[in-house]
Amino acid sequence: MIAIIDYDAGNLKSVEKALAYIGEKAVITRDKHELLGADKVILPGVGSFGDAMGKFRAMI
Repeated sequence: MIAIIDYDAGNLKSVEKALAYIGEKAVITRDKHELLGADKVILPGVGSFGDAMGKFRAMI
């Protein structure tokens, strides 16, 4: 399972759809245990990565 980190930034649904298109099981989550249990983790990119990292740090 691939976990897509939900940190209130990025286009999460596009990433999820792309993974589904290639046959990968993915979940959008911010749950620490789900992220740690994933086979792979994706941190979706955004145009303003500094702001996104601030939100990510606040989440953890």
